[in-house]
Amino acid sequence: MSSVYFPPKKAFQVFGRSQEELASLGVSDSQLPAFARSHDNRQLKSWSLNEMPQLGGLIGFMKKPERPIAAAVFVTKGGVLKSTLTFNLARMAALHGIRTCVVGLDMQGDVTTALNVDDAADEEASLDEALAKISSLRGLADVFTGEAKLEDVLRPTEIPTLFYIPETPELVALDQSLVNRNRREFWLQDHVIEPLKKSFDLILMDCSPNWNRLITNALVACDVLVSPLECKINNFRNFKTFQSLLAEFKTDMRTSFTQVYVPTRLQPTRKLSREIQEWYRAQLAECVAGSVRESTQGEESVAVRLSIPEHAPTSVAADEMRELLREIWSLMPLESRLRASGETARRAQELSI
Repeated sequence: MSSVYFPPKKAFQVFGRSQEELASLGVSDSQLPAFARSHDNRQLKSWSLNEMPQLGGLIGFMKKPERPIAAAVFVTKGGVLKSTLTFNLARMAALHGIRTCVVGLDMQGDVTTALNVDDAADEEASLDEALAKISSLRGLADVFTGEAKLEDVLRPTEIPTLFYIPETPELVALDQSLVNRNRREFWLQDHVIEPLKKSFDLILMDCSPNWNRLITNALVACDVLVSPLECKINNFRNFKTFQSLLAEFKTDMRTSFTQVYVPTRLQPTRKLSREIQEWYRAQLAECVAGSVRESTQGEESVAVRLSIPEHAPTSVAADEMRELLREIWSLMPLESRLRASGETARRAQELSI
């Protein structure tokens, strides 16, 4: 468990709040989690990372959903800060007391690396030790073959409300094996996502940019699709093809999900980048007003395995990330309008082999 502690000022800053705002939020000092730490024979007021979700639930900006939400983060283009967005959304949701699980579906394993707090210690291991440890790592492929139960592949993080299922090399074999499976488009929904909804409020599927069978499973299982759109010309050209494929998929599978587009890698000093962002916002009703721009704080935060608001809470990048997450969260189906996954599955079952 992490030994990081947050004094009141910094703890409030993570959520974009100040202590003076408590009254306007309807929160009294007595409602705050108890905080007192002994350090060098001094009593210091601070909250541990273990206690931050309770604080976030009181003063944060992300409301706990009434029903569990499964969100896929996917677009057919790599290098668009997809895993960075997933990572920041996951940590901040967890810090708001929202029980969150990240399901890694990208063979590159970027989100697994970011969430694996033990990874840094592994750098000092020998080759034999490292191979033995990585060989013992279990993932979705083990659930598919029956060699592990779902609860066996769940891994904790230093935030008590955040868990993940790691990506392993066997995801490639799993993707290939699905072709011979009855109801192959529904394996992830039936055996992973729906069971996870019994224990978690938010399930985030970090997807590969390659539209394979696992991605089809993720789209069938999701209530929300979050698609990062890079503010560069190559991604702009790719978008219309992606949009067409997505519309065809939803028609063929008779499925529906909330769509959220997020401009990323914005370079505000460059005319082309700004114009592409403006086009997304003007032409796509589902596009958020905010964006993820390239920043030093963003790169540093991933390197130290923290969300931007945790790493640099008073920076412009943190302000932008909080506002972006607030907007994404406002578009989530948090209330009773959330579709029933089982009903959608029954409607589409006739199409599955």
